[in-house]
Amino acid sequence: MKRMTKMILIVIGIMILMGTALAAAAMIAIHQGAKGQTVAEDTPAVVLGCHVRDGRPSRILGERIDAAYEYLCSHPKAIAVLSGGQGEDESISEAECMYRELTARGIDGSRLYKEESSVNTPTNLRQSRIILEEALGADSTWTEKHEIALITSEFHCYRGCLHAKQEGLKPVAYASKTAIPYVIPFYVREIAAVVYTWFFR
Repeated sequence: MKRMTKMILIVIGIMILMGTALAAAAMIAIHQGAKGQTVAEDTPAVVLGCHVRDGRPSRILGERIDAAYEYLCSHPKAIAVLSGGQGEDESISEAECMYRELTARGIDGSRLYKEESSVNTPTNLRQSRIILEEALGADSTWTEKHEIALITSEFHCYRGCLHAKQEGLKPVAYASKTAIPYVIPFYVREIAAVVYTWFFR
């Protein structure tokens, strides 16, 4: 009986160590994934959506809109796909919310394309690639490179880029800054999501 108890404790200890190592690896990957690079001024962007409350962007979505605005101002030849569908508790799609906010700040609506059918990050990127191919044309140099600026929260850049690569895109992270009160809960959730992605996606 004592031997069995000892074996169980050893197994539990190994599982805890493995879980801790996985969480640490995910944290490092998330941190490194938010480090972007310089891209050409005509590199198209994909802005990933987040929750909309009463027709207005949530705090996290607002941060991503801020980053999208900065990117489009500093890359005047770039277009952007605003990607995010409409949840059951949302009065408008996330893409529509982003479009309204950006055009209200002076961004030309002709530079913005709404992707409103997606329900998660993989479909965000799959549908966004289709829109970019249609918008830029089969003869454009973009169809050879498939490079995009992926605009999302810093904690989400790593996983977003993973999914983008799975869709045949070459993403460069362009991270929005997360307000301090949201850092811990969103990072904890993202660590779990990254580990899940490693094993099941």
